[in-house]
Amino acid sequence: MDARRGLKRILVTGFLIVAPIGITLFLLASFVSMLDYVATPMSIALLGRHVRGLGILLLGVLILAAGLLGSNIQGKHILGVLERILLRIPVFSWLYGTIKQLTEVFSQEGTAQFKSVVLVEYPRPGVHSIGFATNQVQVVGPDGTREELTCVYIPTNHIYIGDMILVPKEKVLETRLTLQEGVQTLLSAGATMPKTLETASIPPSSPSPQERPPTPGA
Repeated sequence: MDARRGLKRILVTGFLIVAPIGITLFLLASFVSMLDYVATPMSIALLGRHVRGLGILLLGVLILAAGLLGSNIQGKHILGVLERILLRIPVFSWLYGTIKQLTEVFSQEGTAQFKSVVLVEYPRPGVHSIGFATNQVQVVGPDGTREELTCVYIPTNHIYIGDMILVPKEKVLETRLTLQEGVQTLLSAGATMPKTLETASIPPSSPSPQERPPTPGA
C-alpha cells in the first residue's frame, strides 16, 4: 500500500512538472505547423517543392514584422485596428484578451504600471491579500485635511480581473517579491510563494483596545 501511494505521489509530481512543458511545446509546435501548412503553397510556387521547417522561418519573420509595426506610430495604429477586429470574435476575443493582458504584465509598459508587490489587510482586518501598488493619490477632506492613499490592484480571477482599492499609505506592507514573482504566486494559487516572505517596509501596528483613545461619552 505504501509503495503504491509513493508511486502515485511520484507520478502526480512528474505530471505537474511535465504538463506545463508539454502543453507549451505542443502549442508552439501546433502554431509552427500551422504556419508551415500556410507556407506550403508559397514554397511550391517559388521552389517547386515543399520545404520542411519553413514555418519556423515564417514565425521569425512574423515576430520581426510585429516588432517593426509596434515600434512606430503608423504600425501601432494598424495593430490597433487589427486588435479591434479580433476582439469582435466571441471565443477568440476572450482567449486573446486574457493572454494579451497577462503578457503585458511582463512587458516594459506593464512593469511601469505595477510599481511593487504589496501586502494589505483585505477584505477584512486580520486577512492579508497580495496585490500590486499602481499609484499614489492624496485625498483632501472638506476641512482641508490630507491623507496619502496607495492604489492597490488585487487580482480576484488569476491576474486579468480584480479589484482596485485605496489603502492608507502607512498600512501598505511592501514585499521584496519582484513583479514576475508576484504574478507567478497569484497564478499558482500561492504554491510558488516563498516560505519566508520578506518585506521592505512595515506599517505601524494597529493599537490594542487598551491603547485606543476612549470613545467620547464612554
